[in-house]
Amino acid sequence: MIFLRRVVGNSMYPTLKEGQIVWSSPFKTPKVGDVVIAVQKDREVIKRIESITDDWHVKLLGDNQQASTDSRQLGSIPKRNIQGVVIWPKTKH
Repeated sequence: MIFLRRVVGNSMYPTLKEGQIVWSSPFKTPKVGDVVIAVQKDREVIKRIESITDDWHVKLLGDNQQASTDSRQLGSIPKRNIQGVVIWPKTKH
């Protein structure tokens, strides 16, 4: 199963641009460095995993940190809030 999402905003620029379509898989295990679709503060976001803690929380950051509201302001999220790993386009640093 693959889910399609449209990028809203510039928090992941230049990796992902506003209006771009991404494909994500809920079956891929999220790892540090992956771009994921997650629920953060009751809204869906597309961010990169910076770290995963021992208590299964994830710190998410936007690639364009000047234009991103992410874990620096909102804190980490439970790993279960990750809905899928972006599989296309390729987004590794």
